[in-house]
Amino acid sequence: MTMRLKNQAGLTFVEVLVGLAVGVIVIGGGLSIYASSVRSGSETLLASKLNQEMGALMLVMTNDIRRAGYWATAIGNRADQNPFSLPGSTALVVVDDMVANAIQPPTGQGSCITYAYDATYIPGSTGGVLESTDLFGFRLNGTTVQMRQSGTVDGTENSCTNGEWEDVTDPNVIEITQLTFDLSNSQCLNSSEPNEEDDNGDGSIDDPAEQNCYLTIPPAGSNEVTMETREVRITLTGRLAADNEVQASATHSVRARNNVLRTW
Repeated sequence: MTMRLKNQAGLTFVEVLVGLAVGVIVIGGGLSIYASSVRSGSETLLASKLNQEMGALMLVMTNDIRRAGYWATAIGNRADQNPFSLPGSTALVVVDDMVANAIQPPTGQGSCITYAYDATYIPGSTGGVLESTDLFGFRLNGTTVQMRQSGTVDGTENSCTNGEWEDVTDPNVIEITQLTFDLSNSQCLNSSEPNEEDDNGDGSIDDPAEQNCYLTIPPAGSNEVTMETREVRITLTGRLAADNEVQASATHSVRARNNVLRTW
């Protein structure tokens, strides 16, 4: 009996090419997914790092601004004589920037803020006495946020260039492109109203504008009493120094715990 062996046919050249093409597509797709996953993870880490840096900065600013006007020896003294909250000197103000250095209106905004409080926690500090170590503030200098560590008690305490300022952010790590302190939510109330008088000369008596001492400023020597509450809305925008495409923004409002009481 004779057996005939059937010849086995191999793959054609076209079939080999098709197989290779399919293999390349499958491997390429896998590599693409892997690379995308790595890239996404890297971007997430960078964004997390930026958010962490900005969150820490915001926390430092809000905690310190909240102390504005604190007076360690206030008990037994007149609130309108608080040396750490004197209008035109140590009361919290916003300055447009450190270049023009112009104090903004009570409800204005700017990239610099100055204020004072009784820093009795500093060794050698005397409670109730305004000293250089009681002057504080924050400002944007280029792309770096700086904090005032001390100042000069010379009548220019609310200047954005008064004193010694130190970096709070590292420009090699994070660049701050915007820092705004907005006082638009602050309020000033005249406790002497209503007084049945037309104080602003608009023809009406005891209207809301007269109760708002930002709109109707009491005349000097009138002995009218006003109380001002300061609310600061902080807007912060930054980016990583190593990758400017990684950006983030944050907004937070903080209210100074100590109101400004003033007798005109």
